[in-house]
Amino acid sequence: MAKRRRPSIPLMILFIILLLLFLLSGTLVELVSNWAARGSFTFSYTATWNDPIVSIVYTLPQDLAEAIVPEQTEGWTVTLENNSLSLTGGTLNSEESVTVNYRLTKYITGGTRNYTATATTDRGIPIPKDKSFEMPEIFPLALASMLHQNAIWLLVLAIIVLVVIIVLFALGKKKDKEQEQKEETSTTSPQTANLNPE
Repeated sequence: MAKRRRPSIPLMILFIILLLLFLLSGTLVELVSNWAARGSFTFSYTATWNDPIVSIVYTLPQDLAEAIVPEQTEGWTVTLENNSLSLTGGTLNSEESVTVNYRLTKYITGGTRNYTATATTDRGIPIPKDKSFEMPEIFPLALASMLHQNAIWLLVLAIIVLVVIIVLFALGKKKDKEQEQKEETSTTSPQTANLNPE
C-alpha cells in the first residue's frame, strides 16, 4: 500500500500563525497597550495662599502627544488637543494633587521627555512648572506596532506559504498515484514458470 503524502505540518502551522497575526495585529497592539504601556502625570499643589487651582494644561512633546490616550480623572474633564493635555472643571487646593493616567497606542522611543505643566488659579494666576520624566523602552509595544504597520506583508507571506502547501499536496498526490500504479503493475504481471526439461 502506498504511503499517503501530506503537506508539512510545520508549514500549515506557520500559515495559521501568519494569518492570525495579520487578522489580529490591531487587537494585539491594543492588548499590549493596556498591559504594558501605561503612565501618568501628577500635579502637586503647595501654596501659602488660599487660591485653588481650577485648570491645568500640560504642554507635551509632539511624539508623546500623538501616542497617548488619556483617561478621565474623577472631578476633572480631561481633553487632549494637538500637544496640549488639559484638565478643567475641577478644583485643586493647596497640599492636594491630581493624577492623569494614560496609555500609549503606538511605540515611541524611550528617553527623557521634558514638558511644561501650567496651572491656573481661580483668580487667573498662572503657575508654570517645567518637568521631565524618563520614558522606558516598551519592547512588546514596539514589536506589536511593527507587526501592525507591516500587516500586509504578513498576509503576503501567508499566501506564499499557502501556495507552497498546495504545490506540495499536488506533488504528493501525483507521487502517490505513480506508486499505486507501480504496485498494481507488480501484482498483476503474470508469473512465468521456469520449465527445465529432464
